[in-house]
Amino acid sequence: MSGEPINIIRSGSSGSSGGGGGWGAAKNVTIISGAITVVSGGWYKIITESLAVSDDLDTINGLSEGDSVMLSADDGTKTVVLKNGTDNLDIKSDISLNDAVDMVILIHNGINLIEQSSRP
Repeated sequence: MSGEPINIIRSGSSGSSGGGGGWGAAKNVTIISGAITVVSGGWYKIITESLAVSDDLDTINGLSEGDSVMLSADDGTKTVVLKNGTDNLDIKSDISLNDAVDMVILIHNGINLIEQSSRP
C-alpha cells in the first residue's frame, strides 16, 4: 500500500471526469411538494417548484446508504432552503442555496442525509 494512490469513487459516479470532476456533470431536478427524487448520487442543480422565488426542500428520495449528493440552486436569483429535521435531512441548521457558488454535500447514513460540507 505504501506509495500507492488511492482512488475514491462516489456511489452513482463513474469516476471519470467528463468535465465535471468526480461528481460528473450536473443534472437538473425540480422540487415537487417539498421533495426531489434523484436517480443516484452525483451533482444536482435544484429548480424551485413553479419557478418560485424561494422554495423549501424537506425530502431527498432515491439514495441508499453510503450515497453522497452535491446540491446547488439552478438559478442564482432563486433560493432553495434545505430544511433541517423536516423529513430525511439531518443537517446542522437550515441551509439556503441562493448563489452560483452555494453548494452542499450530503451523505446517506442508512436513515437520513447528513451534512458532509456546505458553502452557502
